[in-house]
Amino acid sequence: MALAILAAAVVAAAGPQVVNNSDWISKPTSAEILSVWPPKAFTNRVNGRAELICEIDVHGLAEACKVASETPANEGFGKAALLLRPSFRLKPAMGPSGPVPTTVSIPIEFKAEQEAVDFRIRNGAPEMREVTMLDHPVWAQAASFADLARAYPSRGGGAEGYAVAHCHVESSGALSACEARKEDPSDHGFGAAAVELSHRFRVQIDPGAIPAGPPLWVDLPVRFPPRGGAREQMVTSPTWLAGFDPGRAMKLFPPEAISKGLTTGRGVARCVVGLDGALGHCAPDVGDPDGVGFSEAAVKLASSMKMNPWTLAGGPVDGSLIRLPIRFNLAKKK
Repeated sequence: MALAILAAAVVAAAGPQVVNNSDWISKPTSAEILSVWPPKAFTNRVNGRAELICEIDVHGLAEACKVASETPANEGFGKAALLLRPSFRLKPAMGPSGPVPTTVSIPIEFKAEQEAVDFRIRNGAPEMREVTMLDHPVWAQAASFADLARAYPSRGGGAEGYAVAHCHVESSGALSACEARKEDPSDHGFGAAAVELSHRFRVQIDPGAIPAGPPLWVDLPVRFPPRGGAREQMVTSPTWLAGFDPGRAMKLFPPEAISKGLTTGRGVARCVVGLDGALGHCAPDVGDPDGVGFSEAAVKLASSMKMNPWTLAGGPVDGSLIRLPIRFNLAKKK
C-alpha cells in the first residue's frame, strides 16, 4: 500500500548539491557551533567535521537533515551538527517557475583551536549545552496562522523573517526561559516575536520520560511570511504522527472496482488540517479510475490521519487544504 503526498517537484540531480559560502543566506555562527560542541571533544581539543544531507524548502529553510558522515567517528560531531538545523537558511534552488525544494550536502567544521576558545570568551558566546536537546519535537499544542499573523513585529517592515527561540521544556511540556538564538534579518524584532509566540506551544511528552540530570531544551523555528502577502495555507512536507492501517485499506477495496475486474486503483481525499494536525472535512476528489469508489475509500482512511501541528520549516498547518493520493491494491489470492 503506497501513500503519496502532493508536493512541489524536487530538482533532479545526480546527487545532493554541495553547499558553499555563496549559497548561504544565514549560516551557523562560531558561537552557535561552540554552543553545541561535544563537551568531551572540546575539552580534549579534538577537531571534527560532519556532513549533513538536508532537504531545503522553497524558502531556503532546512525541513529535515540526516548525518551522512562524521570525522572522527563516535565523538558526537554528527549529532551536534544536527542541532544546528534551525539556524540554516540558504538560497533556494530555482526551477523554471521559481523556487523549488532540493536536497543539499552541508559540511560543518568544528575546530577546537585556541582562537576559537578566545572568540568564545571575547564575544560572550552561549554556554556549551550541558543539556538534552529535543531535536524532533511532537507538538501537543502549536501556534495557528492567526497567532503567527498577530505576532508579526511592528519593526518587521513587511519583510519575510525567520527566528529560532531556544526554550526549556517543562515537565508539563510547556516552554519557558526562551531566548532568541537566531534572527534574520536582524534588528527587526523577529527574535523577540518568536520568543513571545513560544507561549502558544506545548511539547507532547510523558513527564516520566524526561531524563534525570541535564534539563530538556528545544529549538523552536518560526518563519514569518511577508506582511500583506497571500496567506500561505499549504503543507508540502508534513510530518505524520498517525497514518492509516494497511490492513483496513485492503478491507476497503471498493466492491464496484472488484466487479469491474480491477486489482489496483488510486483514490484521492481532499481534507482540511485542524489546529491539532488532524485531518477533517474530508471529501473525495478525482480518483484513477474515477467513479468506482477509490476516493470514497481514501476519505475513510484519511480521516484517521494526523500530522505534527508545526512544521520543521517553522510554520503552522491549521486550515491548510491537503490532497492525499492513496494507492489501493487488491490482495492476491493464495
